[in-house]
Amino acid sequence: MTHAQRNNFDALRVVGAFMVLISHQFALSGRRESSVIGEHSLGNLGVLIFFSISGYLVTSSWLNDPSVPRFAARRALRMAPALCVAIPLTLAVIAVLGLRGFPGNPRHLTNGSLWTIPYEVYCYALLLVAGAATQRPAIVLAVGILGYFVLSGLQSGTSFLAYFGLYFAAGSLLRFFPYLRKALPTLLFLVLGYALASIGQTRLGLAFVVPSLTVAIGVQSWPGLRDISKIGDLSYGIYIYAWPVQQIGVALMGPQTPYLELLAVTVPVTLALAAASWHLVEKNALRLKPGRRWKALHGAGQASPGGQATDPLD
Repeated sequence: MTHAQRNNFDALRVVGAFMVLISHQFALSGRRESSVIGEHSLGNLGVLIFFSISGYLVTSSWLNDPSVPRFAARRALRMAPALCVAIPLTLAVIAVLGLRGFPGNPRHLTNGSLWTIPYEVYCYALLLVAGAATQRPAIVLAVGILGYFVLSGLQSGTSFLAYFGLYFAAGSLLRFFPYLRKALPTLLFLVLGYALASIGQTRLGLAFVVPSLTVAIGVQSWPGLRDISKIGDLSYGIYIYAWPVQQIGVALMGPQTPYLELLAVTVPVTLALAAASWHLVEKNALRLKPGRRWKALHGAGQASPGGQATDPLD
């Protein structure tokens, strides 16, 4: 892949994954997870970056090949194989170490990061339904999610599907309408987001700020950031392995261990597992994605609609 084709999205995904890891290290060792803005912790903002990028790239995948079965197969191949290895491997390591779970840790869940993955899948499903039903899936998705966000907030507090879906839908709109990614609309989104946050509508305000900034940086090809793709996309592996690695670290070293000392152990172990997950599992699974031969025979490698090169992980 040439410099012109590589973008900064892989680097941003790694940044988002590390934001979650750093934030969780506080919580898992019994320390307070400080907020960055309003009720949002560093890890929470990392998850919002993930959903924003996902909305952009998954919509690009649909636009490049609007086939229901192939879209579903690509999504499954991207997420399921790594999980099918990570979950039994985690349980096996815990058993070998004789930990029998984490009853003595401040937090007891074996892998608390996985709770967001079903919401990611729900967003895929909503995009798939919108794409199959209309020629403008991003608009339908965004309107539907925004309506659900408002209604759920009025009734009993915003649901997580509406919350995360809002960022996914924003990323989808930014992919569907290239002019929304230009400098002036981006600046307007930042101003509007700040205004909403200043009157207490932080969740809605960040839905204008996080996706627009994330995509504005992600579509660029900056030296250093774009080169992260050379080592592979480690973000998913970091996300699914960090929590259990941190739990094991706290169980073996004790929650009273200094924060940076815990981090110094869990980061390299997590990175090693993420690299193994990418090179041994995820990358090989992605080779099975349907449509590769069809694309090769019908103009593979062309830029996707809107002038952006297709992401290799679509």
